[in-house]
Amino acid sequence: MTSLFETYNPSILAIPAYYMLSVLPHGYAINVATQGKLNAWDNRNPRSTDLKASLKQRLPAETFAKYERLEACHANGMENLPLFASAVILGNMAGLKKQDLTAFVGTFLAIRIAYTAVYATNQTQGLALIRTGIFNAGVLLCLRTIIQAARALGGTRV
Repeated sequence: MTSLFETYNPSILAIPAYYMLSVLPHGYAINVATQGKLNAWDNRNPRSTDLKASLKQRLPAETFAKYERLEACHANGMENLPLFASAVILGNMAGLKKQDLTAFVGTFLAIRIAYTAVYATNQTQGLALIRTGIFNAGVLLCLRTIIQAARALGGTRV
């Protein structure tokens, strides 16, 4: 019987996994904003400043701050998706070892899970600094993989 990792390329499957990880804070933010009453969410223009102003007025300050952190975490995940996906795609194009790419995506996803957890619960400047360090570790992993791919493809002559 073949395993999932033998049938599929785990590094490529990590792209939709990362996307889903990045969407989770948004869903949680809506839950926080509606205080668990999801039917109350007005999805006609969810990015409007009027909606945020309304939430700021009716939610306790701590709850609104959590909502904002979760939305910022979601935005950060979406903003970093191109870097991660590029690293995965270039690593595969360059023929980097499957085990190395699998280790890269596993480590990156673990870093992003930690980043998401810290972002969602952060209320102090100290945790914000830790979050920044975690973020930088993920970016450096992606850049390392891109550089490895560039080196592997550098010797190729067209």
